[in-house]
Amino acid sequence: MKKISKLNKPKYIILFLIGIIAVIVVTNILFIFSKRQHIVRKKIINNIEMAKGYVLINRQERKLYKIKIISPKEIDISRKLSLAGKLTYAASLVKNISLKYSGYIEKIYADRPGQEIRAFQPILEVYSPTVLDAENDFILAYENYLKIDNTEFKIGHFNYSKKIAKSFYNAARTRLVLMGISSRRINLLKKNLAAKTNIIIKSPAGGVLIKKFINSGSHFSVGQKLLTIANLDTLWMTIEMPEKFTAYIHRNRSVSAHFDDIHAKHKGFIVSMYPFISAKNDTIKIIIAFNNNKRFLKPNMYGKITIKTPPVKMLAVPAKSVFKIDKTAYVLINGGNGYFIPQKIITGKKYHNFYPVIKGLKKGEKFINSLKFLTLFKN
Repeated sequence: MKKISKLNKPKYIILFLIGIIAVIVVTNILFIFSKRQHIVRKKIINNIEMAKGYVLINRQERKLYKIKIISPKEIDISRKLSLAGKLTYAASLVKNISLKYSGYIEKIYADRPGQEIRAFQPILEVYSPTVLDAENDFILAYENYLKIDNTEFKIGHFNYSKKIAKSFYNAARTRLVLMGISSRRINLLKKNLAAKTNIIIKSPAGGVLIKKFINSGSHFSVGQKLLTIANLDTLWMTIEMPEKFTAYIHRNRSVSAHFDDIHAKHKGFIVSMYPFISAKNDTIKIIIAFNNNKRFLKPNMYGKITIKTPPVKMLAVPAKSVFKIDKTAYVLINGGNGYFIPQKIITGKKYHNFYPVIKGLKKGEKFINSLKFLTLFKN
């Protein structure tokens, strides 16, 4: 047995060497083939980056990478627009309390911000020398009107009559009305025939005291802001919408907003749209109203509005068929016989794995369905 193994030893060595040579040859063949494939892909990439000439992709390569020739198709595209805004008081429900005469604050009934106030509830008690003088003039004019009969008489160079006395009385009454003195107080002056010292100011509407600008005992001027009262049953939100989306928006349209602070959605409606575009950022301000009877919402709370545009039919291509270089989009148009032409296109924002085509591709044109395989050879 030892003799036989010695005789066969050279044979095993030869077989071993042949095996090594075969492995080396096969490895070189695979390497050359792989390199050739890489060179071909690199050439395709270079052609696309140059955006000129033809790209050759043979049948075997198309089969290997599952490349098909397709046409663009029309799809319904609807956009969801999300915009943030902050809740504020509804301007129409904010009342600034000021008076048409000067005077002094005797007492404040509404002195705590956040205090609930009912309509016609007393909120201030004031004293005004100006009003006191006007009331005395009114009483005097009214008494003269009552005393004078229908006969006309002369005082100096002035002819006085019942008709003239009534005009003085009406003028004195109008002066009080223009000052904001109520009809009830004027009637009391006529009955008691004595000027009232202090005036009770009542709230013109129900709401919440937002801010107090005066203190008890302080002097106030004509038209000075004393209190601010706001009704919180409705709150407003102002958002800035890109001008191109305003075609889908109209007054009274229902919208919904999500508020992170309360982890809830609320429905609102558009109450107003500004009639001009902001020159700074090409947006239009839109005011949305939210019902707040249950007081879940608070002023200065942030919310996010979601608006869905109506579906529009647009020509679109699969996202994987588009190759972008430096923000420029390309597709490979079929040129026939395995040749494809890189073509520049302008696309819109991606929508469900499709790019809407704005310019550069027509209905019925043929192009490669996927350029994803090219990324394998980009580097």
